[in-house]
Parts: sequence; structure tokens; C-alpha cells
Amino acid sequence: MPSLSSVTTAVGLCLAAGLGTHALIRLYTSRSKLRQNHPPIIDIPMSEIFNSPREAYEKALREHGPVIAVRRKGNLEYIVDETLIPTLFTTNHVFSFEEAMATILNLRPFVSFFWEFFHEIDDLVQNGVNSMLGMILERMCPVFIESAEHATKEQKVDMFEYAHTSIAKAMMVVIFGEIRDERSVEVITAVATDMANLTGMYQNSAFLGRHLPTIYIAWTWIRVVSTTILAYFRIIGPQVWTQLRSRRWINSEDERLTTVLEYMAYKHADKAGRVGFGSFVWIMSMLLGLIFASVHQTASVSVWIIFELALRPKYISLIREEALEHVDPITRELSASNIAERVQNAPWLDAFIREVMRTKGDTLSTCRQTTADTDLGGRTIPKGKLVFPLATLAHMNPAYHPDPDSFKPERWHGPNHRPAVMGSASYIAFGMGRWACPGRVLAVSEIKMIVWTLVLKATPRLVGNKYQIVDPLNITSVPPEGDLIFENFLA
Repeated sequence: MPSLSSVTTAVGLCLAAGLGTHALIRLYTSRSKLRQNHPPIIDIPMSEIFNSPREAYEKALREHGPVIAVRRKGNLEYIVDETLIPTLFTTNHVFSFEEAMATILNLRPFVSFFWEFFHEIDDLVQNGVNSMLGMILERMCPVFIESAEHATKEQKVDMFEYAHTSIAKAMMVVIFGEIRDERSVEVITAVATDMANLTGMYQNSAFLGRHLPTIYIAWTWIRVVSTTILAYFRIIGPQVWTQLRSRRWINSEDERLTTVLEYMAYKHADKAGRVGFGSFVWIMSMLLGLIFASVHQTASVSVWIIFELALRPKYISLIREEALEHVDPITRELSASNIAERVQNAPWLDAFIREVMRTKGDTLSTCRQTTADTDLGGRTIPKGKLVFPLATLAHMNPAYHPDPDSFKPERWHGPNHRPAVMGSASYIAFGMGRWACPGRVLAVSEIKMIVWTLVLKATPRLVGNKYQIVDPLNITSVPPEGDLIFENFLA
């Protein structure tokens, strides 16, 4: 019988071969004869795309828009201006979210076999996580309190590592109801990191990723499947299997779900209430997707929020005052009781998060893929092509946001209050329409708890009052870098 290691390596090789074949097909079709009324193909140097994407794409759209085609990493991509955002995000029968995610996240070989993956993840978040959100946040809150206690005692803090590890621990609570052991936390953290690599989030930062994307993707698949995912199944798998097989999962009106794993068990159990091996593998795959979606992106955004807050002491004071309204009178820690309601009652923190999300510089952060030759903005986009709205044209548009280049959380406070999770055609940080990020409420709630637990203990400061943007083209997923310290504000 072959070992698990050899099986996962073989799977990685098969997936790599599939990616290579898919890339060749895309290369052939991208160079085939263009359709009539095709959008103009604009030659933007790679150096400009990777180093100054906002300026490069905005200039091209001003001169040739509202729809242009640009070659990047071997593909012909289509970029649209802000006027076409509502059509792009609400016309789901010709602009597919699932197809786009399968392509842009390098998951085409996987979802070709498991096409329901994105619908299952959406269901897991909407009905498994969001339906238990109050209980989940109450269990998460002590994790962030404990993490803040340790972090604020350090001279310097790697904010991304801090947020990454804290959220990984919190996700263990979501899945199992408790933090099992440090090894499990390490595996969850590694999964989130390597899934980010697997899905191309750091591809722009790698030489192979920029210049030989097919080789980069194939090699990443082989490496991650044969190491991190193997460790995930080896360490986390037995824990999940034991819990799934510990009882019969037959629905009862008297039973209240307490964990995501319980939700998955009830959903995938047979008529006798047993979860078979095939369902176990599927549940493990769903949890893998949930871990990746919940940990990496939220940790990255947390860095942006804390770094921007460190540069603006005025808002630290306002947000700290809000947090003090929600502390336990005895422990003086953030109260976990009814924390879901407490984080909703945070107008200044909401306003600050929303303004950071608007101004941090997202460019090609959300997309759709055409399922047929499609007319858009007076042009015809061929079937099977990625279509991106240029986010800065919505977020920095003076028609939507007066004085758009100024950082003003006040614009979202008071009579104009908007929760950070509320999307629109002028604010697409979490997407828009049917496929707007289903986990945005959980993510923003986690960020709020991270911010509150930190500022209740210390004041964040950036050494030199600055940070560095690592990947201007992928600001959404790649956090900035800077030297962060915490100063005891009571001293």
C-alpha cells in the first residue's frame, strides 16, 4: 500500500501537469484571432504594472477606456473603470465569480473535480459560521485578550505574525470549540501561509512568479501538497476523524450547534447519522478552505489597520474611549459577554477601518470571468477571460468621496455612519452583489477585537513614522512592513 506521502506527491504532480496543460490552452486561445469590437490591447511595461499599477492602469483607462485589455503573467486580462462595476458584479449569468476564483487562485485543477467547492464554502460561512456568530465571537475574544497581553510586553512586534497566529488560534476555537495544542496551531498557521503561496498571493514578489508563472504555480503545488497539506491531514485529520466518529449525527430540535465541525458533521452524515471516509475528506477540504480564507486575509488587513492607526494618535484616543465602554468592570479586560453586539457599537472604529480599506490602494483586488462572449461598455470580451474593476477609480473618485486623497474617517461617522462591512459600487473592499465576501462580518469583528485588546493595553507606534508597501499590485493580500512597537499609555 503506498504511503500517504507518495500519494500526496503524486497528486501534486498530477495537479501540476493539469496546470501546465491549462496554461498552454490559455496561451493558445489568448493569441487566437481577436473578436470584432474587441477592447484595445494596451502594452503596459511589467515594471509599471508591478511597481505603480494605479498610475499605469488609470492612465490607460483614461486614454482608452472604459474597457481595456492588458497582458500580465502570460494572460490577457480585461480592466474596466468604475462606471461598469454594478454591471460586472450583478450580472452573474455571464460574469462568474466561481470561474474567476478557480483561475486567479490557481485552483482550476481542484475545482474541475469539485465544482461545488465555492458554493460549499459559501454555505459553510453563511449557515455554519454566521448563524453561530455570537457564540463564536465570545469564544474568540479571550484568545485575542491573551495574545495582546503577551504582545504588548514585547519591545517590537511583528504585527503580521501576531495577527496570523492569533487568528489561527481563534479559528481552532471556531472549528473544535477549543485550542487543542501548540502543534495544531503551528499546522493551522502553516496551512494559511502556504495556501496563500499556493493561490498566488505572493506570486508578484517571486522572480519565477513574474516571469515563469506556470513553472512557479506547478512547483508551488508540488511543494505545498507534499509538505504542508500532508502535515495538515496527518496532525489535524485524526482529531477531525475522531470527533466525527464519536457519535451519530442525527438532527434534534433540542440540540444547539456549538462548532463549525458539528455543522459539517450534521450536513454530511448519512441517514444513520454516520460520517463516512469520503465525507471526512470533503470536510477536511472545506476546513482547509475556511482556514485559508479566514486567517491570511484578515491578518493582512489587521496589519494595515494597526499601522495606519499608529500614524494617527488622534484616532487611537477616540477608539480607545469606545473600547473602554466595553470592558469588564472587574478584570478591566474587553468583556467577551455579548461581544457580537459590542463590536457593532463601535462607530469610530468602523469609520477608521472603512477609511483604511478605501485608501490603502487596492487595484485589481476583485474579479469575474466571462462564461460567454460578453458585451460590456461598448466592447466585446471573449469567453473565459478575467475581468477586473480598477478599485482605485471607485475608492478615490471625488464624485463618490469628496476630497478623496485625504484620510478622513469622519466622512463615515455621525449622520453618514456606514459599517465597515457595507459594500456599494463606490466601496468594493469586500466585493459587491451575490458574491460579496460572506465572511466579512466575522473578519471585521476579529479585526475590531484585535484593535481593542491592543489599544486597551498600549499605544502602537511605527519606528520612523513610516511603513513600506511590499506589493503595490496586491495590497489586499500582502501586508505592508514596518517596525512596530507598543508603548504603555498608562506609564
